[in-house]
Amino acid sequence: MVKLKRFFPIIREREEVLAEIAKSSQLRTKFDGWEPEQQEELLNICTGVKGLKLLDNGFFKEIMNPEYVPERFNDFLSSLLGQKVRVVKVLPNDSVRIADGVPAKIPVYSA
Repeated sequence: MVKLKRFFPIIREREEVLAEIAKSSQLRTKFDGWEPEQQEELLNICTGVKGLKLLDNGFFKEIMNPEYVPERFNDFLSSLLGQKVRVVKVLPNDSVRIADGVPAKIPVYSA
C-alpha cells in the first residue's frame, strides 16, 4: 500500500499528530472534550486518510457559484490549477436542488 506521505511529505503520521496535540495543554483539553468520532475524523484529516469536504459544503457552493461572481470562481480555479482559466458557460446539472427547486449548474472552463 502506497502512503500519501510518499507524495506529500507534509502529511504527518497519526503518532506525530497525537504528539503535537499532547504538547499543548490547551489542544489536549479541546481534543479530549470531543466525541471519539470527532477525534478520529480530525486524525484522519491530518494524516491524509480522509479529506475535507470543502466542495460539498453549501456555503462554498454558494460563494463559488460561477453564476453569481464568475471572477471569484475563475481566480480560485486558476490558483488551484496553476494556470489562468475562466468559466465560459455554466451547464445545467441533471440533479435538482430540493431546497429551492432550482437546478444545480455545472461550470465549463477554458484555459
